Amino acid sequence: MRAQDYTATRPLVVFHPGHSRWFEPLLAASLHHNLPLFVYPSQPGTHLEAALAGLLPLGFRGAVLEDPGLQALALDVVRHLEPEAIQARRVDLVLPEMTGVRGFYLEPIALANLIRRYAFGDRALWLGPARAELAQGLRGLTKVSVLSRSFPEGESFLERLPPPQRGVVAVAEVQAAVVARQADLIVYAGGSLPLSLLQPYHSVIALKPLPTEALRLVGEYVPPDEFQKFHLAALLEALGYALPPEAFSV
Repeated sequence: MRAQDYTATRPLVVFHPGHSRWFEPLLAASLHHNLPLFVYPSQPGTHLEAALAGLLPLGFRGAVLEDPGLQALALDVVRHLEPEAIQARRVDLVLPEMTGVRGFYLEPIALANLIRRYAFGDRALWLGPARAELAQGLRGLTKVSVLSRSFPEGESFLERLPPPQRGVVAVAEVQAAVVARQADLIVYAGGSLPLSLLQPYHSVIALKPLPTEALRLVGEYVPPDEFQKFHLAALLEALGYALPPEAFSV
């Protein structure tokens, strides 16, 4: 490495609560592609505000927030928020600016990129916890329905989408069965999975591991690791480094 390359290298910190799943893939991709980043993990504990305030004076390139708890806490300490972060009420990337730190939320962008890459269809059914912060990532679909624990929770999820895209809120398996037959894409967010809803023509994007018995009932399957790769790629792209998801080993 030349001297000028070394001086151009800037730290990128990965804030996590304990064991980091993002640090090693980010570090490996950075080293393999000779990015001017020094990636390292840190646990900010209760000092997140001070840690983010130190990004600019200490010459950091930015901070990645892996833990959902930290992502929510960052809303109160980040001065400038991008629209995705405002809508999701979360921050997963913080970049220092002269006027203060700026917060981004790139996970829904990663989901949208994944759906676009695989082009599984345009009618989706969301199964599992209604992660409203990811609803933005479904905007490329024609219709989105949800099997929810309650009608208000499902409505809150669909309200994040433009009206023409809002499908049905099902609160019982029998209601969801009709919607499932019309869907070509299942987004599985974890929790109980009614196997009776699955069809051989369904493609499944799994944000959490799919039960083994479900794999035999569906067509295409995208595991959680693939979604993580797209998320890491979106984080680095916001830093100016456009790496494909395949650049990350998770």
